[in-house]
Amino acid sequence: MKKYILFILLSFTGMGLQAQTFSDDNFIYTVAPKKGVKTAELTTLTKDQVTQNVTYFDGLGRPVQTIAIGQGGNGENIVTPIEYDPFGRQEKEYLPYAVANGGTGYLKIDVVTALNDVTAFYNKPEYDNASNPFSQKKFEASPLNRVLKQSAPGTSWAMDEGHEIKFEYKTNTDSEVKLYKAAASWNSGSGLYEIAFTDEGNYAKNQLYKNVTYDENTSANPAETSGSTVEFKNKEGQIVLKRTYDLGSKHDTYYVYDIYGNLTYVIPPKAEGTISQEVLDGLCYQYKYDNRNRLVEKKLPGKQWEFIVYDKLDRPVATGPAISPFKEDTAVGWIITKYDVFGRPIYTGWNNTTCNAAARNTLQVAQNSAATLFETKQTSGSIDGISVNYSNVIAPTSFKLLTVNYYDNYAYPNAPSIPTAIEGQSVLANAKTLATGSWTRVSTTPSSIVGETGTTFYDDKARPVRTYTQNHLGGYTYTDSKLDFVGKAQYTITKHKSVSGIAEITVREEFTYSAQDRLLTHTHQINGGAVQLMADNKYDALGQLESKKVGNSTGNPLQKVDFSYNIRGWLTGINKIDNLQQGTDPVDQFAFKINYNTTETGITDVNGLYNGNISETFWKTAADATERAYGYQYDKLNRLKNAVYEKNSLTTNAYNESLTYDKNGNILLLVRNGDTDPQIQPIEIDNLGYTYTANSNRLSKVSDTSNNTSGFNDVNKTGDDYSYDDNGNLIIDKNKNITSISYNHLNLPKKIIFGTGNTIEYIYNAAGQKLEKIVKEGTVTTTTQYLGGYQYKNSILEFFPTAEGYVKNDNNVLSYVFQYKDHLGNIRLSYAQNPITHVLEIIEENNYYPFGLKHKGYNDYVATNNKYKYNGKELQDELGLNVTAMDWRQYDAAIGRFMTIDPETDELEQLDKSPYSFAWNNPVLYNDPDGRNPIKNFFKRILKAVGKTTIKKAIKPEIKELLKSQKSLKNLIVEHKQKLKDFNKDPIGNSSKEALKKMTQDNPSQEVLLQRAKGRATALEKQIKKQEGELAKVNKLLSSSGNSTKMVAPLVAPTSSSLTGNKRADTYIKTVSSLTNFVENFGVKTFGNNDMGKVIDELNPLNLGIAPVFEEMAE
Repeated sequence: MKKYILFILLSFTGMGLQAQTFSDDNFIYTVAPKKGVKTAELTTLTKDQVTQNVTYFDGLGRPVQTIAIGQGGNGENIVTPIEYDPFGRQEKEYLPYAVANGGTGYLKIDVVTALNDVTAFYNKPEYDNASNPFSQKKFEASPLNRVLKQSAPGTSWAMDEGHEIKFEYKTNTDSEVKLYKAAASWNSGSGLYEIAFTDEGNYAKNQLYKNVTYDENTSANPAETSGSTVEFKNKEGQIVLKRTYDLGSKHDTYYVYDIYGNLTYVIPPKAEGTISQEVLDGLCYQYKYDNRNRLVEKKLPGKQWEFIVYDKLDRPVATGPAISPFKEDTAVGWIITKYDVFGRPIYTGWNNTTCNAAARNTLQVAQNSAATLFETKQTSGSIDGISVNYSNVIAPTSFKLLTVNYYDNYAYPNAPSIPTAIEGQSVLANAKTLATGSWTRVSTTPSSIVGETGTTFYDDKARPVRTYTQNHLGGYTYTDSKLDFVGKAQYTITKHKSVSGIAEITVREEFTYSAQDRLLTHTHQINGGAVQLMADNKYDALGQLESKKVGNSTGNPLQKVDFSYNIRGWLTGINKIDNLQQGTDPVDQFAFKINYNTTETGITDVNGLYNGNISETFWKTAADATERAYGYQYDKLNRLKNAVYEKNSLTTNAYNESLTYDKNGNILLLVRNGDTDPQIQPIEIDNLGYTYTANSNRLSKVSDTSNNTSGFNDVNKTGDDYSYDDNGNLIIDKNKNITSISYNHLNLPKKIIFGTGNTIEYIYNAAGQKLEKIVKEGTVTTTTQYLGGYQYKNSILEFFPTAEGYVKNDNNVLSYVFQYKDHLGNIRLSYAQNPITHVLEIIEENNYYPFGLKHKGYNDYVATNNKYKYNGKELQDELGLNVTAMDWRQYDAAIGRFMTIDPETDELEQLDKSPYSFAWNNPVLYNDPDGRNPIKNFFKRILKAVGKTTIKKAIKPEIKELLKSQKSLKNLIVEHKQKLKDFNKDPIGNSSKEALKKMTQDNPSQEVLLQRAKGRATALEKQIKKQEGELAKVNKLLSSSGNSTKMVAPLVAPTSSSLTGNKRADTYIKTVSSLTNFVENFGVKTFGNNDMGKVIDELNPLNLGIAPVFEEMAE
């Protein structure tokens, strides 16, 4: 019997919870119970036992006011006025505001009163006494209703103050845009369309739509060459050119399509002038397709060609080239994936066979004729010498097994017995559609079959209540969760041991929540010992986290951390920079302040910024109570140019960092001061000049003219410093005396060999999770083990993380260390109670240059065993390696670059940037914790906010865009269905004349033409299906737009206990899917289900609210 989780959403007209009273206007009232009741019992629930919302509508059915009943930080009602102009447009979109909860009467507030109330609410010093608590659009005076300007809430962003986002709509001139074409010719021998790049001069005038967008930093009447983004689109709506400017110089990214509309080339800004094949291979993106419009070959800048093979259902079944995942093995092959009857991936493997274009075609031909499309579940079996309960009949059948996934039940090898109950909750034995177990190989040697196993048990509502992982050493980590009716964790219990036969560590965490489901308290207890406070949260009227108490107990905390925000919801402060002692609260050990549109330092050319960039940061610690600051300057592409250091309001330049870039964002020059903090002449420690291989992003040499070994140490003085493999991975670094680096199938380093003979070796599981680091220095071997967040050195526990820091082990005595993080998740200060005197002590302080190098010369402490610092990631400083290990790449802060290519470098927003750049060269605003895609601090704060009205406040302006998307998607579906209908009538005749002519020249066979047309029809069917799915999402979101609780309900998910590894993210697949959909629908970069576990911890550096929801999914 299939199980469901139900949210009851009821509409009331004359009756309601506890005899609620409403206005006579049209309205929809929704109530979501927080405990299980029958419908007839709804009226017996108290207001704290339900979530209530009411939306009022006008006579045209348009929402005019929403009230989130009792959803404020202290139970206030959250009201959002909605206003329309005479043409029915939302010219102004108001922020929500809080009013006292009157009890049982939720009458609509009349329009005038509501607008007066919202203005009064934000007319306060903390909101800069704003008189415009709304975003506003200025429309073009035409039936097109195009937006000319859009302002944001806040005095500084008010309409006609000059800091709006501005739009212009034009067409191209006759010499403005180059006309590049991609010729596609069918190659039957290769089974794909070969491509050729041609330069056809320029587009004729008025052939392209030209849209110019000016950001909020531009002047009231800006020139196109100052702070604009220009997009040229063809008549099919495809972007042909994206143009930006810096210092008046064009930075052009061209998108070139074949005659079938497939993106075939991307020409980034650095590839200017004559586009030769050398330029295409070194700097550009190239894509090839088969006759079903499937991407089958691609070449990323500086990387070899990659290949993809599909089955008949268009699922990728083989990708390559993939380097061997096993250490000491440099062979290259394929990663293969097999599926079950429901299209779920069931296992993957590495196939050691030739990987090139010819091999791809051979594999594809075999797939095209395959009679079997899926593997089946079996009661027993073996693949690669490993017990697997699946068949293995689809070619290839010989490979090294990497991962196995099980679904629906617990009938698989080494599965634990099904408990009847977990923490008093019935366990679901029939787990249809759910992920139940996994096996992941530990990539040591090809002959070793050691792996990690994972199991997830669910309650009768299909919610994870136990996650169990057995590690490669024979130990385990499992977490049990006690959930309430709506899925919030009341408490979790985690048990861990590294190997069998040793004492178990038991961690119990308990959570309490407000009536609005916001986290109130979070406590932590080890092995039944003293309970330690992780967080005691307090929220403001809008539900934003206002303060939290940390450490010891609620009545006597070690710290009380205060947070402040501006009217746009941007974080502006952690504690008070001007006073570390607030009343009777403990002395703040750390304070941090962020300025955006204002400045205080007086540093030359540091100005207020209005587009979200940070103009200044200030910090102060209790170590010396000295206020330090950075003032920032950016170029027109939002790349950091200068960070100027100030101490005690005096510009000393002691830790300045300055940079210049090429058009792709590769650093050309980096100048850095450091080593001393006194107010004297600064010391230049780096003056770095970067040299790149011609027509590429590959760094070949860095020269330091400072003659200072601090910062970057320029050891090699002759020839190139760096060499790379065919995948763009760094393999030689002469400055660090690295003679060889080998990589695995995920381009993660397997072994680093130094000229001295010393080595660093990494062991991963097949999913890329690091399990061991083995450092051999002379005759001494040091092994670090990473076991689901618990970190060991030579088999002795060093520490494991908590929501607010970590627990360290000193001679088998476990003690808490708490940490402050800044807005980017950088570890800034660690503190703990002295075990003897119980005095609070700072044990480590870290302050950084913007690009991550640590300041030296003040507040230096003895290094701790915990090396997680910049971006919250581990510094690998053994043997002088000195890189930060992000999840998927290693980052060198001394030169501000990654060592390998971004695995997601061909994502749309990264196509105009170097695949080696860090945080899009704006590390003040973005971090890059997993090494694949930068994350903006503001959005992290939104995701962290348990205050549902905070999220509603952030997404409210997007409702209008959703309506536009809804209309657009409906039109596209109609259009594509008509096209599909036409194709089915006459598949060849309806091809364009140019396409038909070209296909006929390439291959006159009527059968090939029909096959190609069929491929286009299949592509249209897929487009329609995708668009219908997107429309369903939009419709669902729009239907929820008046209900802030429903909007973020997917974010409130069951949690588990302490941090126990990335693989546990798999047990949260439903929550992650909901979160991914939520983020995706608001246009923010998302991550896949398997990746979210690694990312979530970075989305929550300040633990602002839903820490217990997400922290348990993080590594």
